[in-house]
Amino acid sequence: MQSLSRSFVHKQQGAVLIIALIMLLILTILGVAVMESSSLQERMAGNNLDRNRAFQAAEAGLRAGEVEIAGWVEQPIANAGFAAGQVSQLNTSSWWANTDDAWWNANATDSAIVLEGTENPATNLTRNPRYVIEEYDDVCDGAVDPSLRTCKIIYRVTALGWGGRNATVMLQSLFARRY
Repeated sequence: MQSLSRSFVHKQQGAVLIIALIMLLILTILGVAVMESSSLQERMAGNNLDRNRAFQAAEAGLRAGEVEIAGWVEQPIANAGFAAGQVSQLNTSSWWANTDDAWWNANATDSAIVLEGTENPATNLTRNPRYVIEEYDDVCDGAVDPSLRTCKIIYRVTALGWGGRNATVMLQSLFARRY
């Protein structure tokens, strides 16, 4: 009987090694999958941060344009085209669809800002946001105060902000002003 059990043991010695190697292979595949998932999540978080910075920069560009409009003493004369630091007439409702970086550099006003928390050059914006101002519409409302003009001029401010890498965000706002 003892000789029978010894021969059984000798036949089973390689099975433990094969099972251990299969388990090691499964754990390796699982570890690589977890690392890939973690790396993907880290890239997504970085892209989200860049987009958030671009959004904040575009918001700051909008505010800079609105502050410029609020500071005007008298109504500026609108131009037929776009030029940095000037007001343009409304061309079409979606003129911005065909613009690129070169257009924004040539025709928009630079808004020199530093977003809070981005003082470190490694985390700062790739470039300053830019904005353009258009004369959008006149709205006459019959103002109660006779010293005020009865019509408001509506301006549309369009701002473009750039994030850390390739993220860009374009925002628009309408701003009403009486002169």
